[in-house]
Amino acid sequence: MQAYGTDRLRPGKGDQFVLFCRRSKGWQARIPKTHTTAVHPGTAIAWDDRIFEVVVAEAGPQGSVRYVLEPWRAEHIIRVSESYDAASEVQRETEYHAAVTREKGRQFANLTGVFTGLLPAAVQEHLGSELGLLPEKMTSLSLILPLIYIVWVAMDVSNGIIHRDAKTLPPAFALLAAYLFVESAVRLQFVWFQRRPIASAVGFFGYLLYWLVIGRSTGAISPFTVPKGEKLFITTPTEDVALHDAYSMREPLLTLLSPEEQKALAERFGYNYRTYASTVAWVLLAFSAAGAVTSLVSLQYGPRFGSVTSLLVAILVGGEQATRLNSLRKGPVGSFLAVLVRPLTRKLLK
Repeated sequence: MQAYGTDRLRPGKGDQFVLFCRRSKGWQARIPKTHTTAVHPGTAIAWDDRIFEVVVAEAGPQGSVRYVLEPWRAEHIIRVSESYDAASEVQRETEYHAAVTREKGRQFANLTGVFTGLLPAAVQEHLGSELGLLPEKMTSLSLILPLIYIVWVAMDVSNGIIHRDAKTLPPAFALLAAYLFVESAVRLQFVWFQRRPIASAVGFFGYLLYWLVIGRSTGAISPFTVPKGEKLFITTPTEDVALHDAYSMREPLLTLLSPEEQKALAERFGYNYRTYASTVAWVLLAFSAAGAVTSLVSLQYGPRFGSVTSLLVAILVGGEQATRLNSLRKGPVGSFLAVLVRPLTRKLLK
């Protein structure tokens, strides 16, 4: 009998052989018979035209394993078998080094997840399948830096308001924080509720530049690749379907139109003003109240045209919505905000 690779072979008791291996081969040892269970043979090993059974698999120092093998007994049925020869040992060595490489790549990807999570979704999916990572985890990690930046800007703005300090950050920093807040909220929704990765604008365009300059010639994944299972085939709807879809999308806004227009929509589409009227009125009332409070706080530092205008608009909108809430019990009530809604509903009113 001959050992292969770095394994060492020693004779054991009787016709047994003892194989010392630097690493586990995944072979299972025999489970002895008990009062309630039958014996379970170990892994069957095909070695030099003979079949051996693994009767002992004993772990040693530094991940080494001591296997004790003996000739296979004819009364046992082979359930799990492995080959032990030069080719199989080369294959095991190759798989081991590939697993080590994947593990190092996985650890590196975890450490750099704050950056790899910014890449296009298809790239994150590819990295996840190659390294055994959850793509949505990388996206989640990439939200850490934007969150830190948003908190930093918010604290600086708050300190400036409290202490009336003119040495605040430039407006560009606040605009960037506002953009990152909106983008991060959208990306967080994809990760938490849809369990799928999504790129950031910086990551997408950065990777796109790399792909155009270098990646396309080296076989890198295109940033426009749609991840598996997410490609949609959308057929062009008929005119009637498109019209009803447009009605469904704009239905909450229709409560702001005049009563005559709402009546016409009820005859054409079965519109019922009670579905959204109160909800829309309460939402507008809440926003106007918040706007009024914000304007009053701003006016404490002196009268400004923007603050006064915002306060008047908030009072006008809030007062109208309070009146509408009372009148909606009797029937549909329009709003002066209909001038903003009417252009969006023009094709519904034809």
